[in-house]
Formats: sequence, structure tokens, C-alpha cells
Amino acid sequence: MQEVLDFIEENLRNELSATLIAEKAGYSVFHFNRIFAETVGISPMSYAAWRRMQHALFDLTRGKKVVDAAMDYGFETHAGFTKAFTHWFGFPPSLCRLRLTAGPPAKPNVRTLKNKFSGGNEMNPHIIEMTPFAAVGYPTRHKAKNLKVIANDPTLWNTLNIDFGTMLGKLYDAFTLSKHFEICMCYDIDEAAGEFSYVVARGIDAPEDLANIQPDMTKFEIAGGLYAVFSTPPTADLLDKVVQDTWNDIFLHWLPQSEFEYDDTRRDFTYHDYRDHGWYFGGKLQVDFCIPIRQKEEEARKS
Repeated sequence: MQEVLDFIEENLRNELSATLIAEKAGYSVFHFNRIFAETVGISPMSYAAWRRMQHALFDLTRGKKVVDAAMDYGFETHAGFTKAFTHWFGFPPSLCRLRLTAGPPAKPNVRTLKNKFSGGNEMNPHIIEMTPFAAVGYPTRHKAKNLKVIANDPTLWNTLNIDFGTMLGKLYDAFTLSKHFEICMCYDIDEAAGEFSYVVARGIDAPEDLANIQPDMTKFEIAGGLYAVFSTPPTADLLDKVVQDTWNDIFLHWLPQSEFEYDDTRRDFTYHDYRDHGWYFGGKLQVDFCIPIRQKEEEARKS
């Protein structure tokens, strides 16, 4: 079986069929499909599709265009590739370059694969139906030479040329009735130009505060709906590694194994409250990642 996995791995960019793979193993197609599914957890052709997507994801995080990745792995259309990619990972390939850092796919090991496809999901986010709310802030436009992994990254607070202290002071002076929380968003991302918009906004949950919006402030409507909320582990500093590890765990481990997929009709954001000031964990900090989700089509049909 390991030799079969190695054969598939060596031919991911070539045409593969159940018959060809079964012949490599020396079995009939029917018998081999049954043995493969019992050993690995899925059919051989599904496994080959999954490995192609694993390699495509790695290529995309390194900057390859979606259309080029689609052609490399045997897809005739951008749409077909996007549908297959979303099926396996729960989010579209367009998110890869901006959200993830991934190493080359590890060599498949027959001893661990069944756990991969039949095991549980270790991450346990809060799944909530979020009520729509308003946020008010000062959006700014920025350039990044190598636009990558910048979405909702709290470490941007230390790199962008923005006086966040003054900005937040004005926001809290204006909106005194709402509870203490901020949100951070990256949006209107233009990869070709290397530009993105970024906002740190004061959350507004007291309607009376909306009368205090000043002319130089911008109001954002945060759409309601289903969200998965992940908390970073409490840490002494929101370092790049902590933030990126959380993103990778969400997109590479939780989403692919969950019944949900990323809902790209709404925005993801980070949520900052008193925990971001280290007042609860002995000086350590924590923020939440709020990911818009929807139930996968096949899961919706089942239910």
C-alpha cells in the first residue's frame, strides 16, 4: 500500500485512473478500491484528488496564480479547480496567499492516513449566530511590497505608520456607552498593486453612541450570521508565530475536517477586548478570530 501511495504521489501531475492504480497494486479495481478504503479511509481517486489539492495549496501560498495551479493539476477551468479546492479545504484558493504559510506536503505515510480521514477535530471554536453590529474607525490605505499573510494580523499594529493610541483615544471619548471592544479588518486587498485597507474600529453596541460619529470617522456594518470564533492561546506577546499558527490551524486543520466552509460573502475580523490588555491572564494577551462560515452543501443535504 505504501508503494501505491508513492506511485500516486509521483504521478499527481499526470492522468490517473482507478484501473491504473489497481494494476500497480496487482488487484482488480473492485477488490483494490475496497482494500484501499479500508486502509486509508477514502477511495484511491478521492485520495489522489486530496493530494493534488495539498500540493496546489502549497504552490498558492508561494505566490502561484490560481489559474496556473489549476492547469498544473489537471483542471480545465478556474471554476472547476476552485470548487474542488473548496470541497477539500472549506475555503476558496484565493484566500491562500493572504492567510497562510504552508510547507511542502509531507510524504504520505500509510500508517497515519486512516487517522487523518476518520479522526476527530482537535480545535473547538465557539459556533455562534452573531447579531449584526456597527463599528466606527479610521480606515487607512497601505502598500506592501510582498503582500502576504496580512489579514487581521495584530502584529500590524507594530508595523503600520498609524498613531493607534490617539485614534483609539478619540473613539473611546466619542462612544462612552458601548462596552469595551475593538475589531481589526483588512479588506479591499489588491494583490496586483500590493495594496490593502486596514481599520481598527471601535465596536458600537449602544445605539445612542451612533449619534456621536464625527465627520472624519467611518462607520462599518458587521453582518450577522454564523461565525466560528477561535481564541489565540494566552501569550506574553501577540507575536507573528502565535497569530500565524492560529490562522494555519483554522484553515489547514479545522475547516477541512469540519462540516463548515468559509463564507466569502462576509468579512472575517479579529475581536479585541480586555483580554488584549493582559488584565486577565497575569500579563498575557489573547484575541479572537471571527471566521464567517456556512454549512457545506453535502452536510446541508444530509441534515
